[in-house]
Amino acid sequence: MKYVIAALLAVCLVGAVYAVPPPANDGYLGGWGMNPTNWQTTTGSFSAWGIYDPLGGGGGAPWVVSYGSGGTPVYINYAPITVELWVEMYAIQAYRYTSYQFHRLGNAAETVCFTVEGTLQSNNGQYVQLMKGADPLNKLYFRHNVLGGLTPGASADLPITWAGTWGTGLVYGQNIAWGPLPLTPNPDLTMLIADPCDHWFQFQGCFAIPYHQADGYYSLTMAGCPAPEL
Repeated sequence: MKYVIAALLAVCLVGAVYAVPPPANDGYLGGWGMNPTNWQTTTGSFSAWGIYDPLGGGGGAPWVVSYGSGGTPVYINYAPITVELWVEMYAIQAYRYTSYQFHRLGNAAETVCFTVEGTLQSNNGQYVQLMKGADPLNKLYFRHNVLGGLTPGASADLPITWAGTWGTGLVYGQNIAWGPLPLTPNPDLTMLIADPCDHWFQFQGCFAIPYHQADGYYSLTMAGCPAPEL
């Protein structure tokens, strides 16, 4: 089983607009967190008296502790008390299988289907994707014949048709929320699972082997990664 883990924002998402972190604080770099060492304090002094002002004052403090120029009252300056919370975005994507191999004699026409399936656990909506490698996802590519030769080449490539399905929970096939519906690589295969929580997903690919298909080795390599819904 292969796991793909994305913390905060998935690194596989290109060109995303990221959340703005908290500002820097006295040289402490801004980011998801706070400065545990450099505290700000507010102090003041009294002249042995204080006058309560029912009309209020600076910072919600109605106590006058002195007067400034022109008789302007100076109020107690209370230090602000704040409570802040940063909840990280997480996404854990697991694939049930990462290798699919078929061997055929080649003396009959048939259609072969395979399912790339896995689970997604996240506190944010995520796109589940099958991303292309060196080749597009719409074919199973001829690599060489049984004897190692490179003919018949691209004329032997086998087109793949794709469909996608996903549901709630971690039990495959139960609580279907979307699909099965056709998917077209553009250039990747993408399904949006907009609901945070636990989900299963399936990408199904099918290719037809015609009668007397050219002998040889065919392959397609893909990758998968969650990408946050923005």
